[in-house]
Amino acid sequence: MKGGEGSVVLFPGALGDAVCLEPALAALAATGPVTLYARGAAAEVAALFPDRPRVRSLDAPEVARLFAPQADAAGDRWLEEFARIVSFTGAHVPEVVTRLDATGRATLVPFPRPPLASHAADYFLRAVSGDPTSQARAARLRAPELAEGTGAPFALVLLPGSGGRAKRAPMELYMALASRWRAAGGAVDVLLGPAEAGEAHAWRDLGRVCEPATIAELAAHLARAAAFAGNDSGPSHVAAALGRPGAVLFTSTADADFGPRGSGVLAVPCDQDRSAALEAAWASLRPHCLDITHEPH
Repeated sequence: MKGGEGSVVLFPGALGDAVCLEPALAALAATGPVTLYARGAAAEVAALFPDRPRVRSLDAPEVARLFAPQADAAGDRWLEEFARIVSFTGAHVPEVVTRLDATGRATLVPFPRPPLASHAADYFLRAVSGDPTSQARAARLRAPELAEGTGAPFALVLLPGSGGRAKRAPMELYMALASRWRAAGGAVDVLLGPAEAGEAHAWRDLGRVCEPATIAELAAHLARAAAFAGNDSGPSHVAAALGRPGAVLFTSTADADFGPRGSGVLAVPCDQDRSAALEAAWASLRPHCLDITHEPH
């Protein structure tokens, strides 16, 4: 079956997963236009990818046709629009496997689940490149235009939430980091997401609490940060991909699987020795506080 132009990627992951996908999409973009089918925060963050893929909903009718039990000419015509098809969904669905195999232009692999043999970013890049030894660079996001009032400039931004409660580091660690940062002369902002709805009152003693309504607002806020501390979660991936230094506090997950990657980003295990975790995290954050608060005017 002859294909059209560019690539299409079907991606069922969430925010942090999508940030890990960015290096793979950049590799595809080097060969032509890319269309990404995703949903929710994953679709939103793709607007910040440097190569700006065209984004469509993974719940679109054309994707649903891949899973239909009967033959579908409209679905075949849709696939003909693309020279390359990469799907991270449907690998265990016979109808999807049959339809994509018939094109002769498709790569169909399961969505990665921990524990992984390599980092998710490497997994995604290897799927699109066909090279099992590929190593993905750190993900990159473009900072959106900074809105007025989007965070205190050069604050420590705390990202204490997560969609999975087991991934949330103890509040006491965030309290201690906020206290040390303020004692050194810095401001503290606490960013909460939808999973932390109703928790604002619990965090107000640590700093200014903000609840960004969109991924663009989240990124605009993080782009102003001197540093960040957060859980192994989507917002920490966004912070790292924006080039912000920080500490990622790991409780129930492993940095080697889906951990945020970036220059100056430290993975801190905190599931056992909290005192050691605090000192390691503070050692990574403290220089960035001093760089700001002691800068001559």
